[in-house]
Amino acid sequence: MSLSKRIIVALIVGLSIGGGAMIKDKLSNAEWVVSPEQIAQAKAEGKAGFESSAGTIAVLPIRSEKADILPYTWIFFGLMGAAGAFVVTRRRNA
Repeated sequence: MSLSKRIIVALIVGLSIGGGAMIKDKLSNAEWVVSPEQIAQAKAEGKAGFESSAGTIAVLPIRSEKADILPYTWIFFGLMGAAGAFVVTRRRNA
């Protein structure tokens, strides 16, 4: 496979893997321990806040400790996927 095709395939694979990791984290709400939506829902039910554990009530959103490194993990997964695709598509000598 030519170098330009290998680079294009690696970019597509890297973007799809990194984007998939981002979508997974966004859908699972990995950025929040207690999200603003959970607090709004609890207040709509007439409670003071969201009960995160027995006897603990959160009235403000709480970000996860790993929320700041999530974009770096997406980039890492994308780069590793792109590197893997680039290596796998190389021309092999018989």
